[in-house]
Amino acid sequence: MRVFNRPVPLLTAAIGVIGANSLVLSPIAPAVAADLSSDTTTILKAVAAYGAGTAISALTLAPRADVIGSDRALKHACLLLLFALLMCTLGTDVRFLILGQAIAGVGAGLALPSIYSLAAHVSPKGRERKTISTVLTGWTLSLIFGVTFAAVIADMIGWRAVYGLMTVLTLGVLFLLKQCDMQVGRREGPVSSPLSALRQPGILRALFSNAMLMMAFNGAYIYLGAHVVQNMGLTTSATGVLTMLYGLGFGGAVIFNRFLEGLPARWIGLLAFGGLAVTYLAMDQFSLQMAVLLPLAFLWGIFQHFALNTVVDRLTSLDPNRRGAIMGLNAAVTYGTVMGGSVFFRYPFEYGGLAMCLGISALFAAIAAAEAIWPSRPVKTCSIAE
Repeated sequence: MRVFNRPVPLLTAAIGVIGANSLVLSPIAPAVAADLSSDTTTILKAVAAYGAGTAISALTLAPRADVIGSDRALKHACLLLLFALLMCTLGTDVRFLILGQAIAGVGAGLALPSIYSLAAHVSPKGRERKTISTVLTGWTLSLIFGVTFAAVIADMIGWRAVYGLMTVLTLGVLFLLKQCDMQVGRREGPVSSPLSALRQPGILRALFSNAMLMMAFNGAYIYLGAHVVQNMGLTTSATGVLTMLYGLGFGGAVIFNRFLEGLPARWIGLLAFGGLAVTYLAMDQFSLQMAVLLPLAFLWGIFQHFALNTVVDRLTSLDPNRRGAIMGLNAAVTYGTVMGGSVFFRYPFEYGGLAMCLGISALFAAIAAAEAIWPSRPVKTCSIAE
């Protein structure tokens, strides 16, 4: 008997757990490297493996959610994540970590499109944007309670305890999913290729916008932990504090939603991406001054929330009957940039440190801002969380 009937908090929690795994390795990479007798750059190959697994899964598995139901797809994804997290927890060398993260990526590539589709499905008619915005705050949970605490746990107990805790949390989410009936229908017929969704009007520009958003984010985030420990001489916990401020900004952005209601989507996009570009430039200038980086991380979270919500809203509103395929493409782009970003930004980081990475991130955000106001896309009036 199904006894849990609060799907929105459950989906938010699912984002929190999955998001924590996708974000936690970069800040604790120095601690993992020390324990496995490796170096930070090698450990971060696991981030690339996670991105590759997610991108491939989003293209090959996520479209099945339209046929078997997004709720069932999410349960399958959680089972994969459980196995992957156990492998990361018990692994004895870097190879186990990389393989575990690749499998976790496969699970995330199926889970994230399913969660976004379910958020729109369970929402009352006309309230989809508000529901999606609420579910997106799961990323705040992953940053504040996941990444921040993970940095402290890694310092005090060890990094394996971090993955052990995430294993338990994933098991809890899976248990509640089995108790919750979201009344998702099953579609008859074969699984459509996600690439066929590329013919959907407006999708290419929305995916490009997301690619610029996530490349900019990865340039700032992936090597943040290495920068704080190696270049600033601080501890892993200090990285957690920066991440916490970012998460507070990301979650706190919802209080500004009412000021954006009624604005055309293109102007909200300009505000979000333009704000990100300016923030990245400011972080570039003060990359070695923690007292300045802390409030800038808070601003970073605010503008990242606006930008991510704008992208997700553009995509989920395209074709409700193909949300699985469309959001699968979105996840493929998102985590393709994780894989590409960990490789692409390695050389700027080694040559010019985090400051050079942040300068490149500002460029990507500026390109996304230009796309937001570029003509030929119909102007659409919307609210970030209506």
